[in-house]
Amino acid sequence: MKEKIKKLQKDLLKIACENYQAVLLSLVVTILAVFLADLLYQPKTMLKRGYLIEIGSDGKALPKKVEKPVDLAELMKLADVERGAKIFKKCASCHNINKGEGAKVGPNLYGVVGRAKGSMSGFAYSDGLKTKGGVWDRDSINQFITKPKDYISGTKMAFPGLKKPQERADVILYLEKNK
Repeated sequence: MKEKIKKLQKDLLKIACENYQAVLLSLVVTILAVFLADLLYQPKTMLKRGYLIEIGSDGKALPKKVEKPVDLAELMKLADVERGAKIFKKCASCHNINKGEGAKVGPNLYGVVGRAKGSMSGFAYSDGLKTKGGVWDRDSINQFITKPKDYISGTKMAFPGLKKPQERADVILYLEKNK
């Protein structure tokens, strides 16, 4: 057995010695390929590292730019019930919109515009909504569907909100037509 191993070692050494040129050539080709890849795909370096934080005269960071308030009345002039119905499909997984239907995960929204907040009988509203008070008008619905958790602290509604003001106006018009 030892003789076979020694013979195998000699054969491998002989093959390596005879083919050293091929081994050397493949090593050179590999080095060149790595070098060329580095030239072609150089990582982009940043001119400045990190983020610039503007500091006010008092040494504190300046506040973020405040977005211009949305004129809901102007958006309502451009609102479209059909678009609102399409957008409402995002809401329909949790809310009914037809008269007489019960609640799903969320309350039935038929006739919600002008209705007192947290007033649908048989639905378990969050404490935050129960204590909010008032009625659902255009402005309060707009604020709520922008980002529900910001408008009513502790709301059970998991929906992240509608970012586009025109989409909110379309949904509000759709809700107004369903009463």
